[in-house]
Amino acid sequence: MSPADWVTLWTALAALAAMVTALVATTYTYLTLKLVRAQSDPKVIVYVKHDFHRPSILMIVVENIGRDIAHDVKFVSSRPIPAHGWGIEKGDAVTAGAMKGPLVDGIPALGPNDSRQITWGQYGGLSQAIGPEPIRLEYTYTYQGRKYEGGTQLEVESYLGTDAAEPPALVAAKGIKEIEKGVDRIASSLRSIVEKYRVDNKPPYWRRWRKTREEGGGGSSNMTHS
Repeated sequence: MSPADWVTLWTALAALAAMVTALVATTYTYLTLKLVRAQSDPKVIVYVKHDFHRPSILMIVVENIGRDIAHDVKFVSSRPIPAHGWGIEKGDAVTAGAMKGPLVDGIPALGPNDSRQITWGQYGGLSQAIGPEPIRLEYTYTYQGRKYEGGTQLEVESYLGTDAAEPPALVAAKGIKEIEKGVDRIASSLRSIVEKYRVDNKPPYWRRWRKTREEGGGGSSNMTHS
């Protein structure tokens, strides 16, 4: 290759290296900006949870776990969402009503760490109203002119066999049973402590007599001390 060809080659390689460097720098800047934005943007999630303060009650929770306000939160479901589906077991289910409130009307503004908690119903009633297929719920919200999207599934079948699907009387009975077991363990420990205390505080002659009896050496129950 002539000197001119070498110059052309090295010039082309230098230009290619500059392009790669610029691309890497641009990608890095974009990812950094995206990361910073993610740490300060709102983040809306929707999920179903068991209310531990009210046995058998299931709730739908709309929560903003981000660090800023989510505006104009709107929801679209794959089919109508039932509400107030009462009945712990399917045999006790009553006809569910129509959903009202935030999931229908939307939420104008949802602050950071704020939520809307909706009393949905009980396992039996909701299971009969929803059927075997979950309800798909899509939602959108805005922040500083940008639009965000999310989605979830509303279902109750995963609560079968949990406290949410058991009658309160049964849950209470299980709790009482656990308390009884705890009391029995405490009583057994206390009896052991009392017995050990009584033995350790007997007069020396009594301990010698008991040791003799345990070793099979006889001994008299009328032993006296001198």
